[in-house]
Amino acid sequence: MKIREQAVKTLLRVSREGAYSNLETKKVLGENHYKEEDRGLYLNIVYGTLQNKLYLDYLLKKHISKDLNKLDPEVLEILRIAVYQIYFLDKIPSYAAVNESVEITGRIKPKARGFVNGVLRNILRSKETDEAFDFSSFSNEKEALSVRYSIPVWIIHKYYETFGAEKAEKIIPLLNEKPPFTIRANTLKVDRNTLEEKLSDKGIYCEKGALDCDALHLSHLGGFENQVQCDPLFTAGCFMIQDQGAMKAARLLGPQKTDRVLDMCAAPGGKTTHLSQIMENEGTIIARDIFDSRLKLIEETAARLGICNIETQKTDGCIFRPEDREAFDRILLDAPCSGLGIIRRKPEIRYTITKKARKELVRIQRQLLDHAVQYLKPGGTLVYCTCTVNSDENERQIERVQKDYPFMRIEAISEGENSIHTSPLDDGCDCFFMAKLKKDC
Repeated sequence: MKIREQAVKTLLRVSREGAYSNLETKKVLGENHYKEEDRGLYLNIVYGTLQNKLYLDYLLKKHISKDLNKLDPEVLEILRIAVYQIYFLDKIPSYAAVNESVEITGRIKPKARGFVNGVLRNILRSKETDEAFDFSSFSNEKEALSVRYSIPVWIIHKYYETFGAEKAEKIIPLLNEKPPFTIRANTLKVDRNTLEEKLSDKGIYCEKGALDCDALHLSHLGGFENQVQCDPLFTAGCFMIQDQGAMKAARLLGPQKTDRVLDMCAAPGGKTTHLSQIMENEGTIIARDIFDSRLKLIEETAARLGICNIETQKTDGCIFRPEDREAFDRILLDAPCSGLGIIRRKPEIRYTITKKARKELVRIQRQLLDHAVQYLKPGGTLVYCTCTVNSDENERQIERVQKDYPFMRIEAISEGENSIHTSPLDDGCDCFFMAKLKKDC
């Protein structure tokens, strides 16, 4: 199957069947032996189309009078990928994108071939004369940002609320940019400088991360990015792929070698293994999740990294365990959340997360926090973190804990700051929220 047709099928799986883009693309690339440049084009089209869906529809509506939702789903996705290529992929001739899209339509929906051809030819002509997007045509700034960067208005409001207008306006365009390829040197096996040298020998450009002493940003990757799990340095456990924002959570908890640590929602294990690394493979870390498959992933990752102080347990964190009362020195609660801070990596979240789902997540987070407070020893430390910008899941949860449990004190993270919000403005990070609480003795 040709790359563009495969991209259409993937987008349909995501939009119509609820598939996760990251898992679906991984599955497709694992099952098909595409050339490196074709793999890159496939990923570019899938993620670019998802990230810019509202903007692509805005451009299509200028040339289609009927409601786009009434178009055949296959035809709509074909049009979207074509317009994405026309407006965003300079290296692909526009005529090639149009011709290929018309051919795909002929194979999938032959009766719509003329319609697709006509719409795309009109778009090609208008692109030469019209301005693609006119911010001044919108009376509301947030609505303009919503259309241009394909982020629903309610999410735009959340970013404004969290970061303020000036900072939010800088962050929002970055949410459609490809995040940096960041790794954490596994200091149980290799230091950052040595790892940098080994990667440089492969022709990979390394830049030290600004927020963590073990972080490296990699570029000029060639085929390394898509084949990383086969690389000898990866299989030898020399590094973990991880965003610097995620690294910050383990650093903030600050576990000691003799501690008994609980990672309440541990899968897939990035933060868990970082805790182990900080503890120099000593002490005890209990890593919990509700799915066997996700616990197996933690175990496999720990084995690859040479870690032996992690014990996995299949446990539903929402069910209280009396035997765990005051059993842990430190607890990391990386709570399930709406994921509004990682839409660069999972672009479909912006279109699929519902108000009902967000309310349910708030309820679950509250339960998990209540249990974490009881599991913590007097004098112990709890770090609560999410990858969202929804204050109901972040600041309001911490305020509620302090109100219900006066013996839980928030610890200042920096001068005048009781919590952290990372963002792409912070050396390319995802958007994480973190707060640190200490239990009075």
